[in-house]
Amino acid sequence: MTTPEGWEDRNRQQFDALAGGYDRLGFLTQVARFVAGQVPVPPGGAALDVMTGTGSVALALLGRAGSVTGLDLSEGMLRVARARVPGAAFVVGDAAHLPFPDGSFDVVVCASGLFFVPDMGAALREWRRVVRPGGQVLFSSFGRGLLGALPGLWRARLESHGVTPGFPPLGRIPTPDAARDLLRGAGLRDVQVDSTELPYTLAGVDHRWNEIVAGLEGLPLAGFTPHLRAQVETEHRAELAPLFSGGPVTVPLPVIVARGTRPE
Repeated sequence: MTTPEGWEDRNRQQFDALAGGYDRLGFLTQVARFVAGQVPVPPGGAALDVMTGTGSVALALLGRAGSVTGLDLSEGMLRVARARVPGAAFVVGDAAHLPFPDGSFDVVVCASGLFFVPDMGAALREWRRVVRPGGQVLFSSFGRGLLGALPGLWRARLESHGVTPGFPPLGRIPTPDAARDLLRGAGLRDVQVDSTELPYTLAGVDHRWNEIVAGLEGLPLAGFTPHLRAQVETEHRAELAPLFSGGPVTVPLPVIVARGTRPE
């Protein structure tokens, strides 16, 4: 696969810009904790959290692993992670070109990140390389229907102003079969894939709007004039209001967790 020109710089710049408020995305934190609970860390083992972001998975693993290392392209994200998780080591690096020797870790995990990598197979082969023989590689993705109708409603609002949003490429691993094929294609064995729908509750319109602004969904707002940004916010809050008229709203959080073992 040909790597899109400049993808690393674009990803780095986007996530550097979002780092300060990224922890306001409660659904990502919920998924990170859920995924961390599935990670098979042996007593005293070494864990690598690839595309660690602000370190939510690393934080959850810290009490269970002998050592935890987090890696991310974004130095902005890592600054937040280092402050949150002082007991872990954090390294700037590319998920598909890891700066570690073969067999350095007992487990490699990546929560909600693999679909950002242009060549997902190359990344998984790297993760297999740095995990010890018999160790596991584990990643998560989102199934179809993430957050129910909310993302589509926001997309339609942007499109009504002539903006076609470049939302995260979540649809690249939309099914358990797609996740299974990736692991097997990377040479991992004993592949297991589980699909779970978690409930995610938003307290109200403010909650949803704040998450839009804090995440990748809100990036198009940076190109708007202050007047247009205020107009779009007013319009979207108005169309969200009926959904929350009865109080908090619970939407689906479909999570795919896939794991495979490096052959002995």
